Amino acid sequence: MRAVFTVDLPLNHEKKYPDNLQIVELMRSFGWEPIDICNLEDEAAKGKKYQELGEPLFQHMPATAVAKTDDVIFCGYLSDDYTRFIIIRLVSGQITFRLNNMVLARLQMSTEKIVRKLLQARLNGGLFQVSNQTVVIYEQGNDYVVLNGRVIPDPLRETLRMDKKSVLLAIVSLVIFIFLAFIITGLGPVNHAFLEGTLERLSTALLTTALISSLSLGETYLEIYRNRIIVW
Repeated sequence: MRAVFTVDLPLNHEKKYPDNLQIVELMRSFGWEPIDICNLEDEAAKGKKYQELGEPLFQHMPATAVAKTDDVIFCGYLSDDYTRFIIIRLVSGQITFRLNNMVLARLQMSTEKIVRKLLQARLNGGLFQVSNQTVVIYEQGNDYVVLNGRVIPDPLRETLRMDKKSVLLAIVSLVIFIFLAFIITGLGPVNHAFLEGTLERLSTALLTTALISSLSLGETYLEIYRNRIIVW
């Protein structure tokens, strides 16, 4: 199976995209360059080796694919998952990752590792973005979609989207509490004494609800931040 996703490249202050060497050096800094390529000293020889090692991955692409081996600018390997991948550049502002692994679970893990690294990295003083926040896993040799993935670029926004119930409870509880507090401060001494006990009982319940909802949101955020980068 193969995973495919496209990455939008950042512009520098001169409104220029990073060149191929900048991209390649970043991939090398992640430790993704195969050992047999690391041992080569000449950059041209490395480029030729990238295309040579990337050739088998093209055999698993459908005949309608536009990319050619000449478009390969990097060939990487994730040893933990036994996943090989290539980076293709067809236009100046984007690069496309194509990963290959026969085991779906390993392919998913490799894709998540790469996406997480890219979203945390900076190049040209800017950040990478996965185009349309989409990753697609295909069957070998054809365009049959096995799985779609949605990239999570912002854990906080994803938390608010996923746990709407806790957000609603926390906001409503705080709003009601503040509203009651304003009412009490505007009442006279007699009415204030009459409603003071009611406010105390309500405030305890409201603040407890807001606290529990906030803790739930915090747990959801930490779980997404630490463990989730793609929703499959």
